[in-house]
Amino acid sequence: MIKDSTKQKPHKFGTFLGVYTPSILTILGLIMYLRFGWVVGNVGLINTIFIVLMASSITFITGLSASAIATNIKVGVGGEYYMISRSLGLEPGGAIGIPLYLCRTLSVTFYCYGLSEAILVLWPNTYEALPTYALQGLTVF
Repeated sequence: MIKDSTKQKPHKFGTFLGVYTPSILTILGLIMYLRFGWVVGNVGLINTIFIVLMASSITFITGLSASAIATNIKVGVGGEYYMISRSLGLEPGGAIGIPLYLCRTLSVTFYCYGLSEAILVLWPNTYEALPTYALQGLTVF
């Protein structure tokens, strides 16, 4: 019997490209970099460092909790919600799943806002050329 050497395994992302990189890009996204100067200007450098450290510690503790849950079960398709609902039960899974859905929905809004701010920084003359309904969407904050 001859083995087929042309058949290749599907390429998977792995730990670094599949887990670490998307998580860090989400945590340190557009809003943190685009609004960082605004936060420093309004609350000061010491308070900004405190805010970033508090947010980072909350994210770190959440990551530790998720990794503790993930080590006990085989994580399938569905991400965090699948993992939480299968390990903790349907009631806690639903109680966590709804805010998780709202968080993802809100993050899309933040990323659209970040994209519009980045476009206005790169091409400042486009602000005058946009119609008024587009300007209302760009000036949310």
